[in-house]
Amino acid sequence: MKLQTKIVFLWMLVILGMLLHQFFSLHNLRFGVNVIKNGYDAVPDMEMIKRLGLYLLPTVYMLGIMFVETRIVRLLAFAASLFYSAFHSWHFIDELGKMKDWVQWVLLTLIIVYCLILNLASWKWYREEDKR
Repeated sequence: MKLQTKIVFLWMLVILGMLLHQFFSLHNLRFGVNVIKNGYDAVPDMEMIKRLGLYLLPTVYMLGIMFVETRIVRLLAFAASLFYSAFHSWHFIDELGKMKDWVQWVLLTLIIVYCLILNLASWKWYREEDKR
């Protein structure tokens, strides 16, 4: 299997983990907890915009990885993988003691593991010799 295919698959696992993490954090809706944000005016807030970026940027990375095989794309893919590893690790540490749901612990741990494997695969791809 080509290294790019592995990297794209790992990005998909990271996105899936992020979506499941978000989905499971909304489980309180089942119990009638009021989730209405005070003063919400239906305009996307900064939190929503950041979240959208975190979910959509990996799709851009995947397109670049599949269709553009330049040194700069390899470097950017590696840098993005490092950012997501750092971001999820920070989020995990920040949530220590706050998370009461063991499912979230499992999800965040798996996302970090996926990110670390993604780091290794992206680094290998970056270090490959140009085939031109």
